[in-house]
Amino acid sequence: MIAALERAPLRWLSPAGDRGRLLIFTYHRVLAEKDPLLPDEPDASLFAQQMDWIGACCRVLPLPEAARRLRDGTLPDRAACITFDDGYANNYDVALPILQKRGLPATIFIAVDAVRRGIMWNDFAIEAMRRARPDADLSELGLPAGALANPATRAATMTSALEELKYQPMTQRWDRAQELYERITGSGAAPRLMMSVETVAQLTRAGIDVGAHTVNHPILTKLPGAEARTEIADSFRWIQEVTGLAPQSFAYPNGRRGRDYDDSHVAMVREAGFALAVTTDWGCARSASKPYELPRIAPWDRTASRFWLRLLKTYAESYA
Repeated sequence: MIAALERAPLRWLSPAGDRGRLLIFTYHRVLAEKDPLLPDEPDASLFAQQMDWIGACCRVLPLPEAARRLRDGTLPDRAACITFDDGYANNYDVALPILQKRGLPATIFIAVDAVRRGIMWNDFAIEAMRRARPDADLSELGLPAGALANPATRAATMTSALEELKYQPMTQRWDRAQELYERITGSGAAPRLMMSVETVAQLTRAGIDVGAHTVNHPILTKLPGAEARTEIADSFRWIQEVTGLAPQSFAYPNGRRGRDYDDSHVAMVREAGFALAVTTDWGCARSASKPYELPRIAPWDRTASRFWLRLLKTYAESYA
């Protein structure tokens, strides 16, 4: 556990007021149990530990409040937020009870089409790899022999396939992932992995800030400007219709400046009515940070000491 003595340097590096720093933690899934195909995703036990570490090290605020107080120079020391991208059902079923038990607020960014379909395009590929026989011949799909021989090679093959598909046009990306799933499983019926519309509507009643993550989770830089604007604006309207509240928070899909979004998309997010946006660029936010490009960090650590060191390093780098 994080001792009081270990909090002192964090407080010094992330003081209250206009010199404050804001850590925004990013998650996707929280698994009911460990999954060899998703080794970087925490299971419930590890997530509970990480929430204890965050609670011990940081003062956790709702993201809209934290962004406002960062702008106003009124952050508490060691300010932090917890966020989830995409809208997986396990955010509600597994993560939410853990958060509520500890009194920790969070933001969940919803990829609208994934909720409507029940699955994201990438999960078609993941679930195909899960169901494939070790000796399956996938050469027609450009996958080498032995690609599924064991959990490690299967996970590596899956990661490689997803990276290649990610930057293809949206329709082609979806069709190829679905084709892979149907070829391996012999079925077009996919498991429902995302929240339902009804569950999303319940999030605000559970104290969760519901943000938008576009409609189809595209790489915005790969779209014509009008299509990118529609992706952003339609996700705002959908969240407002489902929850009854205008969303304040937005997350750029994939989230890397220059490669995945640019200044034109920042302007679109602001014009759509959002108050803030987050990226996946690593770091902690400070007073000079742009409210529509707040950086985040991923808590990959499996021990309290390494987690504490990661926070210390991230804070220190913000002074460079």
